[in-house]
Amino acid sequence: MNVEKNGALVITDIRVQDERNLICRALEINGDQREEYIQLKVYKTPEPPEITMTENSFFMSDDIQEVGSCKSENGYPRSVITWYKNDLPLKEDQGQISSQVIQESNGLYTIKSTLSLPIQQADNNAVFYCEVSYHLPNGDHMMESEMKNITVMYPSKNVKLYKASPPGPVKEGDNVELRCVGDGNVQPEKSYKRKDEDDILGDGSSLILENILRGSSGGYQCIAIDFNNPDIFMTAETELQVHFLDQPEFSQKSPIIVQQGNNLSVSCEANSSVETETLWKHKGRIVTVDKFLTLHEMNHGMSGKYTCTINLPSVPGLSVSKELDIIVKGKPEVFVSTQSIYVQENEMVNVTCRALGHPKPTITWSANGTTAERSEGREEVSDLMFVVTPDIMNLGVTCKAANKLGSNEETIQLRSRITVTSTPDTDENHRKEFKREGSHGVLIVVVIICILLLAILGAVLYFLYKKGRIHCGRSGKQDITQPGEKEQIVVEMKPDSPAEESVLLPGPQDKKLPEDQGEKYMDLRN
Repeated sequence: MNVEKNGALVITDIRVQDERNLICRALEINGDQREEYIQLKVYKTPEPPEITMTENSFFMSDDIQEVGSCKSENGYPRSVITWYKNDLPLKEDQGQISSQVIQESNGLYTIKSTLSLPIQQADNNAVFYCEVSYHLPNGDHMMESEMKNITVMYPSKNVKLYKASPPGPVKEGDNVELRCVGDGNVQPEKSYKRKDEDDILGDGSSLILENILRGSSGGYQCIAIDFNNPDIFMTAETELQVHFLDQPEFSQKSPIIVQQGNNLSVSCEANSSVETETLWKHKGRIVTVDKFLTLHEMNHGMSGKYTCTINLPSVPGLSVSKELDIIVKGKPEVFVSTQSIYVQENEMVNVTCRALGHPKPTITWSANGTTAERSEGREEVSDLMFVVTPDIMNLGVTCKAANKLGSNEETIQLRSRITVTSTPDTDENHRKEFKREGSHGVLIVVVIICILLLAILGAVLYFLYKKGRIHCGRSGKQDITQPGEKEQIVVEMKPDSPAEESVLLPGPQDKKLPEDQGEKYMDLRN
């Protein structure tokens, strides 16, 4: 401690021991003595609280057992620790809370609090933490510890048996896992067996059934024993259905030989665990969605392999297929690559003929040439390469397919192809001829139009004369049909376009009519 000249008291490195009453005494000039005192209080913020759990897991018990402890060091004055469970402060009647206060040599306090509780099943995953409260000159303060949760180990009262895998329906050949789980935090000892049987299939948390078969369908049991009460048995049951689908069977043995033109009906069925769905395919195309395949008026194109596919709609992924070979017996059907072809004499030509039939047909050609035969499935194919001759041009080329049941044939017609060769001179002549023919055509059209116009004009004039609209002569009416008259009837015609010309029909007296400002006149005289 130091007293400065102005009377101020300076204390450095404050310690807890410095908390006391300080007296200031002053001597006045007249010799009187006066004093005042002040109380010095020392405060120290404690360190954050530290929580320590006795165990991470606790067995359920009605007996009180220590859960954890909380400690806060180096505080002054003495602080207070409060326990919280699930964010609610614990009271004295909810357990036992014991506190220990230690004053260190430096005068600071260490506070330690211990929490003891009866652990119940409801305390599983409960969250605990502690809080330290302390006082400073500016008010009350608090700090919280980290949070800790506990696991309560309590026995099972019931068990449940269920199929853990596979997630969907069980099929033959699957690996199946049956799992037995108790509702306690501590799992009991478990064993497995078939329902109504005594043989134990396995022990442990689950039962694995590998490559399961349809005979494994039925009820299964889990038997559990509580380790605290070995005389108490818990059981659970489940039903397991193993789905299966056998290979299809046909109502008629493959291959089936059918006479050409006849009908056929054959069924496809398979033994299964649930209802099936059946479809038939031929050459990649769905023929029918039914277990019966019915074909009418069969021809060679309906021969081939038919695939019967059976699946279980309620069991995805379970499907079987089988092929049925159908053979149509009859005389061949013939198909050629083209019905007609344009050729020239001495030209090399390639054509193809295909034949379907049972028994296997033989293909022959009416023309000589080089042939190449091959088989494509049930079809017999023949390629012919020949030179075009006048006889072949007239008769065509015939492909004939035959077996012991008959024959059929198809003819390819050969048509002459004309090649026109042109030169620059002939092209120029063709263009000139085309121009001349075009000019003559235009002239003919113009003449025809003029004749039609004159006919229409004559009809109009005659109609007007009959109606009395046209007066003949200079005084009074004149008969337009009387011969020998010197007068003339003049009709004014105004052309619609400059290209039109007036036409004068001369009478017995060929006089020229006066012209008036470019107007045209027609003289209608007998």
